[in-house]
Amino acid sequence: TRLNLLHQAPGGHLGRFCIWTEPAIKALREIYPSNIQPRDMMKNAALTRIINSEEIQRVVRPTKDQRRPAIKKNPLKNINVMIRLNPNAKIAKRAATLALLKRAKARAEAS
Repeated sequence: TRLNLLHQAPGGHLGRFCIWTEPAIKALREIYPSNIQPRDMMKNAALTRIINSEEIQRVVRPTKDQRRPAIKKNPLKNINVMIRLNPNAKIAKRAATLALLKRAKARAEAS
């Protein structure tokens, strides 16, 4: 005998379009015998205007800054990132470069 919007229209909430049948309207008249029908919860349906009003915005939390995730750099291709991970990489890279130059110079002298 009790009418429930969630049983009548699952997912029913404020603003949901519901079509009431004639027996449902009659049942409403039985629940509310006088002509006092349940009133709307919101008198003003301009919800975005209400939410964006200065009174509401004064008391809500400010929006957080959206930080973009840092771009991950490959230490095998980026020497500065490699040095940050392994401080000895600078010395090893310099030694490898000097060895390469030494071999190239020796090959040039041999030919």
